[in-house]
Amino acid sequence: MEGRTVCEARILVVDDDPVSMAVIQGLLEREGYDICKMDTGGEALDLVTLDPAFDLILLDVILPDTDGITLCRTLKSNPGTEHIPIVLISGFRTDDTSIRNGLEAGADGYLLKPIEDVALRAWVRATLHISALHKELAARVSAAAPGEEETLRKFAKLSHAVNNPLQTLYATVDILSLNLPQSDELNALTADIFKHAETVAKLVAEASLQAKALLESRALAGKG
Repeated sequence: MEGRTVCEARILVVDDDPVSMAVIQGLLEREGYDICKMDTGGEALDLVTLDPAFDLILLDVILPDTDGITLCRTLKSNPGTEHIPIVLISGFRTDDTSIRNGLEAGADGYLLKPIEDVALRAWVRATLHISALHKELAARVSAAAPGEEETLRKFAKLSHAVNNPLQTLYATVDILSLNLPQSDELNALTADIFKHAETVAKLVAEASLQAKALLESRALAGKG
């Protein structure tokens, strides 16, 4: 977010439910965010295409004129808008298949209605923070312009670099779950954290192994 702090972020909320819109707007404006509202997918698409300077889009899955997942896929496939984080929101399509379809469409998160204020604020903060880190990293990479060999070596070491913070995350969540009063909600949250951490570990391990294999094949080709 160039020139803006996380709390000054510009957020587009797309939802045709006036009650839901009022709740989301009230919560986020109290956090200091600049909120823009749209109640149809077509209006949102036109706005974002002309003015892609949004830091986050909160997008309802079911809209009167389009499907939010389809709109998400459209925005993520456009080079001019693909950088904008999108969190899908739904009170009806809450099954695993719908959530998976949303994430495969490029969504950065999937929240279920009714949205709790703590969950909404946490997701917004986390998404904005990660987006800011990506922008910062992209700027560094662009300025440094590393060579292909150097990039491969960094990927080859990525798994080791990520495993340590992931192990810390596992241990911290485990300690918290043992010390906090047990409940179905806590157990579900803990399981969700472990599941996502495992997904990250697998993706990073796969990238590292592929980079190592490519480096080794190049080394063998060079010897030949």
